[in-house]
Amino acid sequence: MSDLSPIEEQFPRLVLEILAFWGTPSCFEKLQNLLVDNRGGRHGFPADVYSDLSMLLNIVPRPKGPYDIWNDAMDADPSA
Repeated sequence: MSDLSPIEEQFPRLVLEILAFWGTPSCFEKLQNLLVDNRGGRHGFPADVYSDLSMLLNIVPRPKGPYDIWNDAMDADPSA
């Protein structure tokens, strides 16, 4: 069994791309764009890679835009 993640094993170039934009203001949008076919005709990622990309999208802060009550509800502390 490999110590590499599915992304590292199957898409090493993508790992370098993610590292380049990780922590930047556009990080959330760029990860989101990887998961959604905006250009049409893409095959998509294998399930294990998609799952890892989704996890990364969940841990990166969402950009704050105009006030949106639904964004606040998603950011709310569930233990409060």
